[in-house]
Amino acid sequence: MLLNPAGSSRPYDRETAELVEKTWWAGLLGGVVSVVCGMLVLSVDWSVTSLAVFVGILLAFRGIVTVSSRPLDGSSRGLTVFAGVLEVGAGVAIAVWPEIGLLTLAVVVGVRLVVGGILALMGAIANRQVPHWWFVFVLGLIQLPIGIWALRRPGMTLVVLITLIGVWAIVGGIWECVVAVEVRRDAKRLREPPAREQVAS
Repeated sequence: MLLNPAGSSRPYDRETAELVEKTWWAGLLGGVVSVVCGMLVLSVDWSVTSLAVFVGILLAFRGIVTVSSRPLDGSSRGLTVFAGVLEVGAGVAIAVWPEIGLLTLAVVVGVRLVVGGILALMGAIANRQVPHWWFVFVLGLIQLPIGIWALRRPGMTLVVLITLIGVWAIVGGIWECVVAVEVRRDAKRLREPPAREQVAS
């Protein structure tokens, strides 16, 4: 789930909250699938090729979910469509890559995490008026160091890469579920009339 780095300073009112709420399910679905896939990554005895296919499918699925969602600040879906298409492309590429190498897989995963982390951090900083913006900021803080580690690890092994992908999928997935639930709560809260109005009526 993203915030637009070039987002406007539009107020987070009832209209914006309801607009964002329409795609809250996408964040929840993506988070749940990520957690399940992360557990599978950590529990299965993978080869490099089989891991690449699995991660490719995961990235492609997450890309589709991203395309279906809307930035949490209620801005245009252009950012999520762009990011989602890139993620689908990366997922398909590594899934169909014959005999992909360990380092190549690590680089693809690392680049995805670094780019995703930077977008999350920039978007959160630019949209501090949005409730729970810091959730997205923390999500960026989770992804960015994992991605940098994947790119700079000189003695990369399959076990290390599996650990990195598994931890990212589980922790990031849980965090995305929390953001999705909070988005829905915000919309419900803003729809409810203030307590004084309820008493007066």
